[in-house]
Amino acid sequence: MRHTASHIDASWRASRAAGGGVVSTATNDTIWRQWTLLRLIPRAPWRTTASDLRGSLSRQGIEVTRRTVERDLQTLSVRFPLVADESSKPFGWYWARDANFEFTPKLSVSQGIALLLAQLHLRTLMPDSLMHELAPIFDMANQELAAGAWNEWHRRTAVIPSALALLPPAIDRCVLRDVHEALATRRQLIAGYRSKGASDVRDLTIHPLGLLVRGSVQYLVCTLFDYADIRQLALHRLSDTRPTHDTARVPVGFVFSTYARVAAKYESQGEIRLVAHFTPEAAEHLRETPLSADQTITDLPAIRRVAVTATVESDQTLRWWLKAFGSGVEVREPVALRDELLEEARKTVFNYVGA
Repeated sequence: MRHTASHIDASWRASRAAGGGVVSTATNDTIWRQWTLLRLIPRAPWRTTASDLRGSLSRQGIEVTRRTVERDLQTLSVRFPLVADESSKPFGWYWARDANFEFTPKLSVSQGIALLLAQLHLRTLMPDSLMHELAPIFDMANQELAAGAWNEWHRRTAVIPSALALLPPAIDRCVLRDVHEALATRRQLIAGYRSKGASDVRDLTIHPLGLLVRGSVQYLVCTLFDYADIRQLALHRLSDTRPTHDTARVPVGFVFSTYARVAAKYESQGEIRLVAHFTPEAAEHLRETPLSADQTITDLPAIRRVAVTATVESDQTLRWWLKAFGSGVEVREPVALRDELLEEARKTVFNYVGA
């Protein structure tokens, strides 16, 4: 007989009735432990062992022996669609693929949509171990939305890059797993690293601090050896990673969220007051999506242009953005940026027409 939420509730009420309305501490602990255990077991095709489950229970403050977990699994498998893969030891336990999770609270529509959007857009950032652990929840979200009007929402929304989207470099799955583990456990990482343009691989002792995604490339923010300066290592250039048991050191005062905001300003030279003349067509989108809070746009009918003034960050991103307009923009101020772009334009002309 397979038990659902109503069966569990009935058992709970029967326990209360048998004890004169009071559930014993031992019974209470057993019910809570087994309930937690059921929620930790993955759905097929993923597996988990009694030892892994014991560790997961311990992290939730439930301390039991592996033998107790094994007995619980045997007991629960009589009443729930749990399967033990006995092809090798230790046995791998899992929910049958068609298991009905009626004993868990139902997801709301908004929860289901959020989960499926997360599965679609965050898979490159989520460690494989977490994605596997979340697989039953993603399946549940699909089931909850299957018959409703929102069942295709996550497939009918898309995030489109505003710049040319390059194919991401290949990252070794073992490297990715080790980096995620080292970050999660705040441990040091030994790895080989090939610098950009180099052929030799250097062995590094890495103190991981966080992950950055810039375009199609993922970077490990870290310090190396005993140095305190912050570095960024491209994940696809890492190899032969080996997590250690040594605690990673964090520079005094380092806050990753603060660093990430600064890192977003690629090769920044500080803020500038940008004055640029755009064609009306090129500047049209700036009326709806301004460069800054203090942006102003002034029509210049005499030269069929508009003057855009804004306080912006002077970094490589700004330069790439301005160059993309080609003849549709002329930078007027600051003079140093105007001269820099003018020289770039001269070199570009030379590449096409020669001396």
